[in-house]
Amino acid sequence: MPMSTLSFWRFFPSAKKPVCDSPSSLQKNPVRHSRSLLAKVIVGGTTLFVVVGAYFSYQTVRSIMLTNLKGQVLSEVEQSRDEIDHWLAMLKVRVEMLANTDLVRSVDWSIASKYLKAEDQRIEDFSLFGLTTPDGWRESTVPNSKRANVTDRRWFQRSIAGYVHVGDPMIARANGVSSVPISSPIRRDGNLSSSPIGVVHGSVSVDRIKYVTETLKYGKNSYAFTLNSAGQAIIHPNLAFMTTIEKPGIKLVEAADPGLAAIAQKMVNQQQGIELVTLDKTKKYVAFLPLKEANWSVALVIPRENIESQLKLLDTIALAILALAGTLIGVLVYVQSAEQTQLKQSKALADAAKEIADSANNAKSEFLANMSHELRTPLNGILGYAQILGRSKVLPDKERQGVNIIHQCGSHLLTLINDILDLSKIEARKLELASQAFHLPSFLQGVVEICHIRAQQKGIEFHYEPDADLPVGISTDEKRLRQVLINLLGNAIKFTDHGSVTLRVQRIGLDSDPHTKLRFSIVDTGVGIASADINKLFQTFEQVGEQKRKVEGTGLGLAISQQLVQLMGGQIQVKSQLGVGSEFFFEIILPLASDWSQQQTASVGNIIGYEGVKRHILVVDDRWENRAVLLNLLEPLGFIITEAENGQAGLDQLQQHLPDLVITDLVMPVMDGFEMLRKIREQEQLQSLKVLVSSASVAQIDQQMSIDAGGDDFLAKPVQVNDLFTLLEKHLELTWKTEDITDKSADQQQLTELIPPPLADLQSWLELVQEGRLKKLIAAAEQLAQESDRYQPFTQQIIQLAKQFQSEQLEQFIQQYLS
Repeated sequence: MPMSTLSFWRFFPSAKKPVCDSPSSLQKNPVRHSRSLLAKVIVGGTTLFVVVGAYFSYQTVRSIMLTNLKGQVLSEVEQSRDEIDHWLAMLKVRVEMLANTDLVRSVDWSIASKYLKAEDQRIEDFSLFGLTTPDGWRESTVPNSKRANVTDRRWFQRSIAGYVHVGDPMIARANGVSSVPISSPIRRDGNLSSSPIGVVHGSVSVDRIKYVTETLKYGKNSYAFTLNSAGQAIIHPNLAFMTTIEKPGIKLVEAADPGLAAIAQKMVNQQQGIELVTLDKTKKYVAFLPLKEANWSVALVIPRENIESQLKLLDTIALAILALAGTLIGVLVYVQSAEQTQLKQSKALADAAKEIADSANNAKSEFLANMSHELRTPLNGILGYAQILGRSKVLPDKERQGVNIIHQCGSHLLTLINDILDLSKIEARKLELASQAFHLPSFLQGVVEICHIRAQQKGIEFHYEPDADLPVGISTDEKRLRQVLINLLGNAIKFTDHGSVTLRVQRIGLDSDPHTKLRFSIVDTGVGIASADINKLFQTFEQVGEQKRKVEGTGLGLAISQQLVQLMGGQIQVKSQLGVGSEFFFEIILPLASDWSQQQTASVGNIIGYEGVKRHILVVDDRWENRAVLLNLLEPLGFIITEAENGQAGLDQLQQHLPDLVITDLVMPVMDGFEMLRKIREQEQLQSLKVLVSSASVAQIDQQMSIDAGGDDFLAKPVQVNDLFTLLEKHLELTWKTEDITDKSADQQQLTELIPPPLADLQSWLELVQEGRLKKLIAAAEQLAQESDRYQPFTQQIIQLAKQFQSEQLEQFIQQYLS
């Protein structure tokens, strides 16, 4: 829920309360009031857009997951059905084999009886064998049995007509045992087209069917049953439905329970599926499938909660997103209102304005820092489980797409939080650039691949035009430069419906060692910007253009980007014409770097485990969802995970079992993370224990305090999988096992099996890759594959890499054939 005004001042009693606007003051400043109102509308619209998107994504994913769970249930029923079918098929084969022996083909009991009695003793499944003449007189291996006419029996009628038949179970009056008749026609010469000259049949107990049916379960209070062709129970836990010598069982299609009657009718009709119905006045799922070898069906009845309880985590995530969005609306609207009020006071009271503004800024900074912590905590569960589900190998494509949508919505909310914190730091002059050396071409290629996907989703072209002589290594704040470029490119793509977006990177003038001057230009063929609106572009909470596009952002991105570029020594400039397009560009002077290779991290595939002995990790956190995220990420990789709810419980765990590493939160009841770290470092035997501090308090001072208190490293929440794995690799000295490691011999073998196209085509394709025009590359490869089958293996490799936007691998793959 949104935080109320009263709650804010209770949270920060030291902050001075703002004076409310009077009607007269609003009349004097109508422009400022309208801007404040517009900001609220933009923030509310943005959050509403995210909430609506998250809600529909939730509904989609929930439906897909429920369908998947139903499929698992049907698979369980199918296994039991197949087991019964397999058993019946074997029995049918044995009866057919008897029918094809010369002794049985005599249809003379005096000749065949000795053989059939011997087979009755040898084959344990059957309780008797019988031989029936064409006119319906049967004799059997049952001792002292009398010759009887069975022309009224269904199994005789079907087999004398030429079919191998499995009949409905019957109760034997001699012993009260329910048995299944299996019969086969006897043909004189074994020719299937000739008319039968008799029938041989055997009877088997239903014990095997009973065992399979009763062992078919799906959680507590679930049960299975089987029905015959008439809808009577062959096996059912309710004995009142079962046939006895005294009375036949009722047909379940006529049962008093309408839900049971409806399902039974579908089973008799040989239908299959899984449905939510009311049985015994409660909602239950019923999965039912027909047998292949007999006109029967098997069903599994499952309490509703046995299936839908597995969706509780998804429901919790949806509620967390809703609560998070509501809180975000309240926070942003209140902060905006508070800032506007403080500005009005500053104009009326010159001397008091500075004191009020400082107090408000301090309160705002403290408030935003605390709200950041509160908002990041549920986001840790949302993004954590989205990453866990995304790593699953068994998710269908539709379900994986839904999980990606949840991750995108959560990431969008996290971006809003980070943008507001960045803006607050910039305004307070507390944001500093963290320069480091990095490989410029790889950096730019990463930006291009991210934005190329967005452009492709809109159906527009994306061009990347780098200078041929760009420096290899530079030094600046890589994260902030990426933030600026993605923001400018994202806006260009958002406001371009037709045509293209181009990223152009140029080296300006001669280098003055050890520096270089670079010009970054983003050119689009979008809707353009009116001259009167250009000056508003870089103001906070300002958005220009069509109203329908405004709900897609906060109005903070360009303001933050401009101030970041200014910190780098540049200035974002704009050239635009309505209906033609826009160009955003800036120039910055950056230090050259020669040690960038030390900053690169080896590319690895999907991590599936690690080498060596099992490692033990203790997770200390008062929030169960935070512990669950780490547990479900690390246990599948082979880690042993133990949990503690607070610092004291963590210390108790350390006394019992010493782990290899501890991951702890900071803010916890009973004993917080700082106190636990202090006590750990006081004990000699624990001083070398590796401890990672994982917190939603991401301010630099909080990180430094956690390190000073005894932590070995800091892991921000929401937890990012790659950051977690990097820290574990560093502090546990791990060697990861991945899925995509291939040896050179396999690559060489692949090269010899693929037939490359002519060199002219290869050269043309290489140029398309280097220009980032992967869509045209795919079209060219598909056209060549249609023209000649001999190139299909090669073009399939090209198309696969292009669809995955693996530009570097594509370039290497093509160049090895050119050379």
